Amino acid sequence: MAALRTRFSALSLERQGIIAVLAAAILWSSGGLFIKAVSLDALGVTMWRSLLAGLALAFFTRTRLPHPLRASRLEWALAVSYALMLVFFVSATKLTTAANAIFLQYTAPLYVLVLSPLVLNERPSRLDLACVAVAFGGMGLFFVGKLETDDLGGNICALTSGAAFAVFLTLLRAPGCRPETRPRSMILGNALLVVGLAGINAARGSAAPFTPGPADIAGLVVLGVFQIGLAYAFFGFGIARVAALEASLIGMLEPVLNPVWVFAFLGERPGWWAVLGGLVIIAAVTVRTVAAERGRRPSPEPLIVHAEA
Repeated sequence: MAALRTRFSALSLERQGIIAVLAAAILWSSGGLFIKAVSLDALGVTMWRSLLAGLALAFFTRTRLPHPLRASRLEWALAVSYALMLVFFVSATKLTTAANAIFLQYTAPLYVLVLSPLVLNERPSRLDLACVAVAFGGMGLFFVGKLETDDLGGNICALTSGAAFAVFLTLLRAPGCRPETRPRSMILGNALLVVGLAGINAARGSAAPFTPGPADIAGLVVLGVFQIGLAYAFFGFGIARVAALEASLIGMLEPVLNPVWVFAFLGERPGWWAVLGGLVIIAAVTVRTVAAERGRRPSPEPLIVHAEA
């Protein structure tokens, strides 16, 4: 460990940042695999994952849970959108394929282009609008062919998660959003999920959907501590050392690797239409990201945090 630390310290700051962002993207991409591997239902997974994620974020960022009555309106808005993003993404992953869930959620940066004129007074360019149109065309491919009821419900949950993620990203760029606002709002969002879902789960007739076994506990620890908490710490370290374009493009490994891990370990095969739709969405996001950097326009920060952030 000491030898690895010495080697890492000897690298340039840019290379350190690239490695850190790469580690974050790989950790984020494990979300689909472990959500599916844990036997609990979506509400059970989200409750325990959020408890562990909130504690991990507080530890890694040295941030305390804000007092609910002292939290600002912006922090509450961020916390609610973050919480909705999490619960709908877990629900989508449980109901449909991991590929459908992550690709449809990954349309969030393009929804930001629609929200920005309303919230931030930023006008989208023709290229922005073209990328949004192409991405929505890619989204339509997920609904081609035979769809089971669960697939349809999962796709809708994924789209809802992407919309909540877009609101979260847009609010992060709102005036008054300080560096400490992001971790405070995420910790508050996790606390909201724990309290709310604890009540919902307790009111259910059976404890089985939210009572983890030994294997489930291991998966939940990975999801909360590593897939969210440690990944956020890595990304925060890396983004300060690399260009936003590099961080965004490296972060795009997440939607690519997410269904790969699920296929490799659980044998889940995404449909060909979904794969094609996912490639169209990633291409649209990539073109928009590169164009924004070259034009030196403000980036919608598509990968500041993932739920799955």
